[in-house]
Amino acid sequence: MGVLITNEWIKLSKKKSTWIMLVMLVMMVFGLTWVMRIASSGEMLANDNFSRLTDMTSFLNLFVVIVAASMLAEEFSRGTIKFLLIRPYSRTQILAAKFITAFLYAVVGTVILFVSSFIASNLLLTAESPMNVVEGFNGASALIVALSYAGTNLLLILLYLSLTIFISAVIRSQSLAVGLGIGVLFGSSMINGLLTLAMQKYPWLKWNMFNMLNIKNLLPEAMGESLGTAGMSVSVEGSGALDLYLSYGQMAFSLLIYSLVIYIVTNWLFNKRDVALS
Repeated sequence: MGVLITNEWIKLSKKKSTWIMLVMLVMMVFGLTWVMRIASSGEMLANDNFSRLTDMTSFLNLFVVIVAASMLAEEFSRGTIKFLLIRPYSRTQILAAKFITAFLYAVVGTVILFVSSFIASNLLLTAESPMNVVEGFNGASALIVALSYAGTNLLLILLYLSLTIFISAVIRSQSLAVGLGIGVLFGSSMINGLLTLAMQKYPWLKWNMFNMLNIKNLLPEAMGESLGTAGMSVSVEGSGALDLYLSYGQMAFSLLIYSLVIYIVTNWLFNKRDVALS
């Protein structure tokens, strides 16, 4: 299994696009931080930007989805899946190696985002210690808040990876798999907005998969900060104050369950798939 993961990482690392996307991420972090410096006339504090990872987690998720969508779909589109399957490894091991490699890429991207956000914030904005308290997080330091955002986003990435690899296992076209993977990333946010409104009338919808995308809004609650009614009322961008009904822990657990179920279904489909025409 370790050999499979190593081989997948070598294949991934040899692609120029793998590193270009990470360089773009760093450039966007510095670019957005510079815009914030201009907008605030240089008065914005570094930790106000760093603690939220410069609001760049969505772009990181986009790059991870692109990488994950191409990893399996290109094996089918190029016909190399046949050579992969004749090796002494099961299809389950092959799929797991690709999933783990994609997640490792997400971890690397998260570390790069974390470090670049810290450097950009303290270079371009009013520098301050990352151990300073951030308002609204029950006395937690900027470092702890940033780490919490990074960890929570990795939970979301697990779900996005499961959905993206599911699409890749079903579709033979690499470009179509990447396109649908990106569609899942952005389309899920729109569906989430509609379902959040519907939850006001149908409480059972609180357990829908797309509601779990709100988990980052509940980080203050997870750190002990009161958010209003039963600690569940948060402000969702573009939707005003809404009651999500679930706690941070419930959402985190649900994300893991949804990711696991989708992955199991994907593994079943991948094992049943006929590659004769690939």
